Amino acid sequence: DHTQAISIAHPDIPAGLNDRATDIWEPLLALADIAGGQWPELARHAAVGLTTSSHEASPIGALLLDILVILVTHRAERIFSRTLVMELNLLHDRPWSAISRGKQINEQWLSKQLRPYGIRPRTVWIDGQHAKGYLNDDFKHVFRRYLPKSDFEAFRDELTASNPSPQSQPATPMTP
Repeated sequence: DHTQAISIAHPDIPAGLNDRATDIWEPLLALADIAGGQWPELARHAAVGLTTSSHEASPIGALLLDILVILVTHRAERIFSRTLVMELNLLHDRPWSAISRGKQINEQWLSKQLRPYGIRPRTVWIDGQHAKGYLNDDFKHVFRRYLPKSDFEAFRDELTASNPSPQSQPATPMTP
């Protein structure tokens, strides 16, 4: 009965959902809008609640956010794998450390975690030295797709609060 309405639906997406969550929730939100009543509000509440709680329990989401923070902190267009691993190992009690069973991570571990997202180390040159590493651009799509906008916005707000002058703010490697 509602084939045409469903096929042309463009439901309002709650703020804070990343691209991947939007892809998943859009058809369900369209059906909720067509059903009417309390369903649109309930569906949006569920989308935000379930997406947030699944991200909080997601070790890879935490790893990606930590990588974003490191890239921004270093103002890096490229970073050696060893530098990224060293910085990650300085972070304690992170959800992704459960994947490594609490042990120090290494370059191979990091590569294995990032491979499913199409991110692979490559030879990079920094200040006349070369080694395996990553380009900032390699992460942009993954950050947009898998990091909740609310996490990114909180990080951006924290940066702005700690660096009020525009000249002293590090360039962010992406904007979701």
